Amino acid sequence: MGKVNEILMKIFSTVRNFLENTSLHGFKFIAEPGRHWSERLLWTIVCVISWIGSAMLFQTSYIAFQEKAVSFVVETTYLEANTSYPSVSICEDENVQPLYDAANALFGEDHDNNLDEVLRELAYFRGSAYYIKGVCSELGSQCPRGNFSELVRQVRVNCEEILSDCSWTGKPFDCCKHFVPIETELGTCFSFSRKNENKLKERGEPDWVDTIANRHKPLPSLKFEINGSVRVFLHSEYDVPYLNSLSPDILQPDEDMVKYYYITVTDMENPPEVRQLSINQRKCRFPDENNLKTTDFYSYSSCIVDCRRRAQMELCNCTSHFTPKSKPEEHCDYDGIICLDSFNTRLAIQKTKWGDKDGLICDCLPGCADTDFDVVVTTQESMDPETGTSIVVIKLLRFPTERYKRNVVRGLLDLVVSMGSAAALFVGASLLTIVEVAYYFLIRSRTTERLDATAHDATQSQNEDEESSNENNGQGILPFVF
Repeated sequence: MGKVNEILMKIFSTVRNFLENTSLHGFKFIAEPGRHWSERLLWTIVCVISWIGSAMLFQTSYIAFQEKAVSFVVETTYLEANTSYPSVSICEDENVQPLYDAANALFGEDHDNNLDEVLRELAYFRGSAYYIKGVCSELGSQCPRGNFSELVRQVRVNCEEILSDCSWTGKPFDCCKHFVPIETELGTCFSFSRKNENKLKERGEPDWVDTIANRHKPLPSLKFEINGSVRVFLHSEYDVPYLNSLSPDILQPDEDMVKYYYITVTDMENPPEVRQLSINQRKCRFPDENNLKTTDFYSYSSCIVDCRRRAQMELCNCTSHFTPKSKPEEHCDYDGIICLDSFNTRLAIQKTKWGDKDGLICDCLPGCADTDFDVVVTTQESMDPETGTSIVVIKLLRFPTERYKRNVVRGLLDLVVSMGSAAALFVGASLLTIVEVAYYFLIRSRTTERLDATAHDATQSQNEDEESSNENNGQGILPFVF
C-alpha cells in the first residue's frame, strides 16, 4: 500500500503542477493553494461548461464537414468550355424474323408455336417467365433447360445486320468499328461513346471521332440507319442501359421513318479539390472508384445492375444469363429462371428504404461526372421509298449556356480552423497546448522526479554531515566539560 500511495501522490503532484502552470483557461484557479472551496467549485463549473461548449462546436463542425462539405451552383459564364456528347447505345428489342428462324432451326419447322414465345422470353429476358413457366410444364423435355447464353447467340443479330449508314456531323464512318458491343442486363448492345473513341485515338486510328463539342466547331450530330426493332438509349459516358432506364432516355425508332432528336446537354464540373473529399462527403463516385463486380468503371446504372445481381444470387442462388461479367456456373437454369420470375416484382422495381411496397433497395451513389441530357424537340418524316428500315438523327440543339458545378465549401483546412477557433474561444487551447500536455506528463514529470531524488539525496547527505560534525565537536568538548 505504501508503494501505491507513493505513486498516487506523484500523479497527484504532477497533475496539480500542470493545472497550476497550464495555459488553459481557469484551471489554475482550481489547483492553486489557498483558494476557498467555493471558489474552486465555481471555477470547476465554469471550466466544465466551457469544455462542453467547445465539444458541441467540435461535433457541429465535424458533422458539417462530413455531411455538408459540397454545394452545387449553376455557372453561366463558361461559354468557351467543351461539351460532352452523350453515349448512344442500341439494344435489340424482340426482332420477329430472327426469332422465327432460330426457333425453326432449334425445334424443327413443325414445332409447337408456344416454343417461339419461350425462346423470345429467354432471348430478351427481362425477369418475367410467363410462357417458360406455363408451356414448359406441359411440353417437358422439348423446352430448353439450360445453357441459355448459347440460345441467345443463335437468336440475336450482330452489328452488321442491325446497323448501317453511320455518320458524324455529315462524315461517314464504319458503324461496327465505332458502335462497340457491350454487355448489359438487356443483352448485348452496341454503344457509341467518348470512351470508345478515346481508345481508337490511343491506338492511332485515323478515323476516330472527336465527340467533344465547343463553339469553334459545328453542332455535332450522329446519324445511323437501323434494320429491325431496337431501343436507343442516351446516357453518360460510363453509364449503361439497364432495366430501370428512364423513359425520356430511351428513343424508339419507327419503321420507314426518319426521326430527328434534338437534345440539350448540362455538364457537371468537379474542381480538383472535390477529389480530396471522401466518397461519403461528396456523395458521389468517380468512374475509377469502382467497387462493383459487373463493370470496370463505376456508374449509377452499373451499381443498380450489380445490386440486382446480388439480390438474384441471394434469392435464387443464381443470376440472369444477361448479367455482365457473370460466370457461366452462376447463370440460372430452368429452375433458376422460374425462381427469378417468382421474385420479379422485387427484383425489377426500385424502392426507397422507407417505402412499404415490395422492390429492390440499392444504396447507389450517383456518378460525380454524370451529364444530363434532355430530348427537347422530336420531328419525323416518312422514308421514300419504303425500305423496312428506320433512320435516327441525334443532334445537339444548341451549345449549353449553363452547367452545374460541385464546389467544396468545407475542406480539411476549414475543419481545422473551425475546431481551433472553438478551442481557443472556450478553453484557450491551441496547437501548442498538445506540446504542453506532452511536456508536463512525459518530460517534466520525470525531470521533477530526478530533481526531487537528487535534492532528497543532497539533503540526506547534508544531514548526515551535520550529525557527524556535531558528534566530532561533542567529543572534543567533553574533556573540558569534565
